[in-house]
Amino acid sequence: MADFSGLALNSMIQMHNQDLNSNTKALKTRRKSLDLPDGANLKVSSKLLKILKDNQDELNNNITENTNDYNQNQFTANFQLEEHSSSFIMPSYNPQSTSSAVNLIEENKQFSNDTLLLNNYNNNNNKNNLSQINTESNLVKSLADEQQQIKKTQTMASALNKLTRNSQNKSFIKIKDINSLPEKLLLNIFSYLNHHEIIKCSLVCKFWRNLCQNPKLWRSLKLRPDFKDSIHVRNIDHFMYLLSHRFNTHLEYIELPIEFITSSFFHELANKCTNLKYLTLDFSAAMQLQDFNDLNAFPCNLKMMTICLSEVIFLEGFMRRIYSFLSSLEILHLIGTLETSNDPDETYETINIGKIKSYTPNLKVINLYGITFIDDNHIESIASGCIHLECMAFNFCSRYKGYSLKTLLDRCKKLKSLLLQNTAIESDAIKQVDWSQTILEELDLNSTDLDEQALQLMLNESPNLKYLSVAHCDGFTDQVFLYLIRNKKVTNLEALDISNTVNLSSEEVFDFLKNYGHQLKGFMYTGNVKITEQFWISSIKHMKNIKIVVMGTPLGWFKKIATRIHVDQIIESFAVNCPNLERLEIQWDPETIRFNDNSRKFIDHIRLKCSRLKSLVLSDGEYYEMVKSNFERAERHKIVRTTTSYHTSIVSLLKYYHQLLFN
Repeated sequence: MADFSGLALNSMIQMHNQDLNSNTKALKTRRKSLDLPDGANLKVSSKLLKILKDNQDELNNNITENTNDYNQNQFTANFQLEEHSSSFIMPSYNPQSTSSAVNLIEENKQFSNDTLLLNNYNNNNNKNNLSQINTESNLVKSLADEQQQIKKTQTMASALNKLTRNSQNKSFIKIKDINSLPEKLLLNIFSYLNHHEIIKCSLVCKFWRNLCQNPKLWRSLKLRPDFKDSIHVRNIDHFMYLLSHRFNTHLEYIELPIEFITSSFFHELANKCTNLKYLTLDFSAAMQLQDFNDLNAFPCNLKMMTICLSEVIFLEGFMRRIYSFLSSLEILHLIGTLETSNDPDETYETINIGKIKSYTPNLKVINLYGITFIDDNHIESIASGCIHLECMAFNFCSRYKGYSLKTLLDRCKKLKSLLLQNTAIESDAIKQVDWSQTILEELDLNSTDLDEQALQLMLNESPNLKYLSVAHCDGFTDQVFLYLIRNKKVTNLEALDISNTVNLSSEEVFDFLKNYGHQLKGFMYTGNVKITEQFWISSIKHMKNIKIVVMGTPLGWFKKIATRIHVDQIIESFAVNCPNLERLEIQWDPETIRFNDNSRKFIDHIRLKCSRLKSLVLSDGEYYEMVKSNFERAERHKIVRTTTSYHTSIVSLLKYYHQLLFN
């Protein structure tokens, strides 16, 4: 009986130990599976958190099972112990069984010790399991916290993950070469190339040739050979075949030279390219026009049309055939030649402005640029038919005097942008307008001859101005500027150009920047020889949101600038105070700028802190070479430029800037 019970107890203990060992190994395996990969900046998915919770529930179940097994084993051991104990109770004393009784007592003691050891072992094992569960619970909490932090990572990291993971099984793509990328991704890469580069890529291989012929890469076509990034077409018939078979409905923008302005080409364009929205017709180099009597088809869904006029070619015969197709037009550009003649009889009205307004009732933007025959009669004619106008530009229309402004502003109640740069506008015409009834937000009076009273009246009654350009205006004086500041007429101003305003002092400008510099996004102040670096150092700290700045005075030797400008402190001020700076132009010539070997440190500061900087224009010289080499070493090419090739302006801050772009 004793031998049987001892063997049974030992076998039960061994089985229990095996169960505990297997559970321990399972726990270790699960903990290894919960280890995070290196880097700890991968995104923890909700699936992993669910697995951790399932593991925690499974551990709790295992502990419950182990506890039940232990209780059952303990009950069995106690039962067998009672059997052993009952075997010691004998009715009478037998000397021969004394030795066997002693052996049974020793076995009983051994069994009790084994039972205590088993109890301690189970208790320790349960404590270890509980500690593991607590550890893994803390791990789950830490993973949840880490998941919330990882959600705030940069969008670039998520984009890279999308590029390198398969959308179906989320496995990494093994990229052997660029051709193994998805076609959609390759098309997106090729879309950043101009047409000349796309044509070169088509010669690489057959796969790239087929890729470069995708219509999505040919949504716009520039066919004027005299302009940058334009394509020169030698065989017009072959191009017309491509127009119908390759470009067709994907074509949205096209620029046509005089060779393509034919009835047959417009017929093909109207029938095949039904989604065409932007059309440019260049008549500037035309010596004679073809016969358009058979022109019966023309693109009818145009949103913008640009017509480059000729000096001597009359377009009425052509325009008469297309008037009926222009009802959807919203943006119209009429571009002149900018060539003036002293004899009025030599100026020809090559296009009938009065008829255009009758067929374009939906026009919102009209840009009349450099047209020498435009006068007040033409503007009155436009105002009578285009009541939805929001932007009107007469830049470089040298015969426009402004007496039609009253009619224009009375009829076009939606007009918000008025650009009058380099016009012959007169002060008396300005005084006739009730500017308080307008909603003008953008006003360009650059290089006009308005007097002080006209400017004060005009600007004082236009409190909603966000864009103001009065460069080269002698009538913009301290009195006008101070009057606007005191009456708080500049509270909405975001862009200001006061370059070469000879009657405006730097003290009034500094007071304006001190009070309203924080709201400016663009500021141009050049041509004042008395301005030094101290003015700019004190002013820049008030322009926290500035994006575009133009400063300095070119040709300092001609204007006899006595002092030299320490450019390092100006650069440092921009680096510290203007994190949103995008374009900066410093016009001082190399003889005026002062710098030393320590200037490299300040260049590093503006390069690192002004991360949005797209253009830094300097006079060609030693300082320009130093700045350029600094940016190129940081692989930021084409940022530093020279004033001989580039010019910075605040016109990009105009609300209708993109609609006013042409050529």
